[in-house]
Amino acid sequence: MQVTPLPFETWSCLSTNEILDNIALHTNQYILSIQPKFSRESDAKLTDKIEVKDFIGLLCLTGALRSNKQRLDLEELWGANGDGIEHFRILMKHRRFKFLIRYVVE
Repeated sequence: MQVTPLPFETWSCLSTNEILDNIALHTNQYILSIQPKFSRESDAKLTDKIEVKDFIGLLCLTGALRSNKQRLDLEELWGANGDGIEHFRILMKHRRFKFLIRYVVE
């Protein structure tokens, strides 16, 4: 009997610590260049490979949810009234996700 791997297991085979470190390094270089634009340093804090892995996981989960024709926007995914998807709130704050989606992609 063949067992289908979980999405996380599949992703772990494709991403190495070196790749995640590289993404974090280059993202941090960019964040350092834009930090002066923010009034509080905590609004533009640096990232690490654990947060990058969480971020990519949330992006994949978002894509999977949208491919199931659930028309959810980001605010609905975090759902402050307990109606969101628990994984999103557990892994990172909505504000941090929006920051990363803006600056990891650039």
